[in-house]
Amino acid sequence: MNPLVEFLDQANFVWEKGGSLMPALGLLALYLYYLAFDLWLRLRAVIPSDLTAFPRERWGAFKGGGRVDRIIRYCLADHSDREETKRRFERVRTGESSYLNRRLRFLFVLATSAPLIGLLGTVAGMLRTFDGLSMQDSYKMDLVAGGISQALVTTQAGLLIAIPAIAMIHLLNRRRKDWLQCINRLESLSLRQVPHPNAQ
Repeated sequence: MNPLVEFLDQANFVWEKGGSLMPALGLLALYLYYLAFDLWLRLRAVIPSDLTAFPRERWGAFKGGGRVDRIIRYCLADHSDREETKRRFERVRTGESSYLNRRLRFLFVLATSAPLIGLLGTVAGMLRTFDGLSMQDSYKMDLVAGGISQALVTTQAGLLIAIPAIAMIHLLNRRRKDWLQCINRLESLSLRQVPHPNAQ
């Protein structure tokens, strides 16, 4: 049998056994990983590949557009005032840090909500199991088995969504620190182009 067809059949079987909360978990997973990969690609596009080797000679590579180019143009709008340049870099740094912190907190809330939805599915499955145990007809074992399946599958799905997401949030947090380090490096290089007020 084709491995892809077998995988899809197994996934469909698990989806059906998970009960009514599986669509909610599926939508949560799609939204969570869409936001996480979008943030990862945005940070990857603006951070130089080697932050430690970011000399002035390579500065021109960022002057064709992009986020780094806009930051440089904004912060060096007044080449004669070092204090204004520092203030502008601080505004950029504060704004970027605030934006990234908000996104990471939101991603963490989404990631931690997945096991809670799975736990809700566990409770629903156990209630279904108890309903089956209280019945006297021939459908009793079907309801018991279905309730146990729902309880286990939703819990497993919630954990499978949350664990990789939390690992990815940790990687995104490291990229956030790299981006802020890059802004500090840009500030240091920019201030070299601004004449010191005490210079002759």
